[in-house]
Amino acid sequence: MEEDQMQEAPPERPPEPKKQKQGFLKIFVIGFVAAVLASGAGFYFYGKVLMAHYVQKQVEKQVQAKKLEKAEVGPIVSLEPFVINVSGNSSRFVKISVAIELKDEKAVELTKKMAPVVRDAMLSVLAAKTPEAFMDIAGRSAMKQELFDGVSRLFADGGLKAIYITDIIMQ
Repeated sequence: MEEDQMQEAPPERPPEPKKQKQGFLKIFVIGFVAAVLASGAGFYFYGKVLMAHYVQKQVEKQVQAKKLEKAEVGPIVSLEPFVINVSGNSSRFVKISVAIELKDEKAVELTKKMAPVVRDAMLSVLAAKTPEAFMDIAGRSAMKQELFDGVSRLFADGGLKAIYITDIIMQ
């Protein structure tokens, strides 16, 4: 009787999880392939835009790095104020103070030695300016550039970094 009871016991269920695993695996593979295809298509259609954006950011980073390098201020030498007659009007005078930013201390010593030459180069530029050039901001920017160009020729090694107009008084 005991043997009969053992034979009548229900057989174990066949393993169904394999079918579920196979279905899950198929869904996973299909989803993975779809994701790869979608990302490939996205790169194909938007790759140039993304690369242009990336390159632009890299260029902006380089520009910022150059600005930081340029932001370091070198030694500054203030020259004695210039008092000049304004061009085209003998009754108007301008008193202008100028400072020169230099690359290093060696250039400072050179500037002190040749101060009369530097002042002469600046006077030749300033004496040709009209009263409007001294009053207008754009005229002042152009004047600073002309002063820089005139004085930078005196520094063969590029010791001149910038020229600043610190004061203008017109009478």
